[in-house]
Amino acid sequence: MDPVRSTSRRRLIEATSSAALVAAVGAVPAAAAAPSGRGLPKGNWRIDTHAHYFPDVYYDYLERHGRLADTLAYVGPWSLDAHLAFMDRYRIQASVLSFGDLQLTVGTVDDRRVTARAVNDYAHDLVRTRGDRFGAFAVTPMPDIEGAMAEVDRALGELDLDGICLLTNYQGRYLGDPSLAPLYEVLDHHGAYVYVHPTGPEVNPAPKLRYGPDIPALNFVYEYTFDATRAMTSLIYNGVLRDYPNTRWHFTHCGGTLPFLSYRLATLHAFFPPFNSVLPEGPLDYISQLYFDDAQAFTAAQLLPLASLVPADHIMFGSDWPAVHDLFEADNVEKMPFLEGRLPDPRAGDPEPPVDSVYSPHQGIALERTNALAQFPKLRARIPRLSRH
Repeated sequence: MDPVRSTSRRRLIEATSSAALVAAVGAVPAAAAAPSGRGLPKGNWRIDTHAHYFPDVYYDYLERHGRLADTLAYVGPWSLDAHLAFMDRYRIQASVLSFGDLQLTVGTVDDRRVTARAVNDYAHDLVRTRGDRFGAFAVTPMPDIEGAMAEVDRALGELDLDGICLLTNYQGRYLGDPSLAPLYEVLDHHGAYVYVHPTGPEVNPAPKLRYGPDIPALNFVYEYTFDATRAMTSLIYNGVLRDYPNTRWHFTHCGGTLPFLSYRLATLHAFFPPFNSVLPEGPLDYISQLYFDDAQAFTAAQLLPLASLVPADHIMFGSDWPAVHDLFEADNVEKMPFLEGRLPDPRAGDPEPPVDSVYSPHQGIALERTNALAQFPKLRARIPRLSRH
């Protein structure tokens, strides 16, 4: 590691105050001391399927390619201590860590391959030493398909990680593209769990849309949810879910716009013959095979439409921490008073109070714990059993 670059990176991270995140999540009394309420387990019990991490080797990668400052500005700094403090605040027993919207899509092929190996080695070491609190989705050097295939084999074999993370598109090539078939053969061979994080489309379709003079419509405002919808329909209508049945696919934010558009998509078969020619059985059964998390999507408005399309055990808890760390801080109601009652409650240690109005206690425990453990048997074997209610 270049010591000059590493020192520069550390100073930049320190300037954004990693300690501030620890202080923010630790600003109220420990949630574990509060009553567990509504028949919930004691102590830490939730399983977080949508949580991000940034090991030093990845910060170095971002710095090499001029992306570090933007990442810190939008996401904030990450540290293991801060993440554990957040988990303890919200009674999260274990988090399955992943990469977000950039992953390893910039730089040379060699740089991306080397960084993927280093990041996944870090994940392996973290799971080996703290597997009671963490799982991990391996990152790949996509769109390098040959390198991704090799890293999938290594990550799910030698490293024994919990799954793979991909993006919704790579330079405009969506996940149903036939060129990705060799990668899907490897994923299906391993029976892989594939977590898909949204990114923006190749070209932002609304570059001039602004909210006031200084607020542009950046991709994460709308396009992440739209791009997830594009990726899911690409997988369905290109036959990926049909042809590779051993692979499980996980999408974020309660499926983006897909629940709303699913019926419209299905009815297109009535008057657009090409849809029937490629998918005569229609899309709904394939939608029901997908898995989802409820990161930033834990109200009835988001959960109920999705629950009408997929089995109850296909929806899981996701925090999206630290990307939305402001959402979980003690002053969240002061920042967003119009959402009072629908925000994470740090004093109660509840990351998604609106779930109580949608699900019974038994259903809530399934959403926030048991659904995930059914899909991550390695994690289930590593974590301690819970105490009784």
